[in-house]
Amino acid sequence: MKKLALSFLVVSGLFSSVAFADLTYGLEVGVRSQSGDTDASGVSTDSQTAMQFGMFGILPISGPWNVRTGLLYTQRPLVLKSGGSDGKVEMNYVDIPLNIMYKFEDYAGVYLGVNLAINMDKKCSLNNCNVTDVTSPLIPLTVGASFKFAPNFGLNVYFESASGKAAMAGGAELKNYRAVGANLLVTFD
Repeated sequence: MKKLALSFLVVSGLFSSVAFADLTYGLEVGVRSQSGDTDASGVSTDSQTAMQFGMFGILPISGPWNVRTGLLYTQRPLVLKSGGSDGKVEMNYVDIPLNIMYKFEDYAGVYLGVNLAINMDKKCSLNNCNVTDVTSPLIPLTVGASFKFAPNFGLNVYFESASGKAAMAGGAELKNYRAVGANLLVTFD
C-alpha cells in the first residue's frame, strides 16, 4: 500500500499544473523503412516502407531534460523471398515511447529510450505462411532528434533496433528488427 501511495505522489508531481504549463504536445505522422533477418534456409528478407502515426507529449523534468512519450500506431512489415516468390509479413503495433530528451533550444532536441510496443495483428501473404508467437510486448531501443522548422511544425527523425522474434510455419523465425524513420510533427504548445 505504501508503494502504491508513493507511486501516486510521484505521478501526481510529474503531472502537476507547473509541469503542464510547459508541456509540448501534438500529432505526428510519417514513414519508416523497416528491416529484419530470418534464420530459415532458402529464405531472405528485404526492407519495407511503412507508416507510423499518433500523438506525442514532451514533459519537462529539469532544465533541458524532458520526458518524451505518446501513443503511436506503428507498422513493422518485412518482405520475404523464398524460391522465386515474394510475400509480405505485416505486423502492426501500438507503441508507447518512454524516452529521455535533451533540448538544446525550445525548438530542437535529441532523445534516447525505449518503446513499449504491443502487437495488434499479424499476417503473411506468402503461400503456406503463418506467423505465430510474435514477441509482445516488443521493446525496441530508440534514438532520435526532433526540431521545429516553423512555430507549430517540425520533424522527428529516429533509428530503432529491437531483438524481438516472430515464429513462422516450418520453424523459421523473423528477428533483429531495425528501422529508420521521419515523422512530420504538428505541435499545440
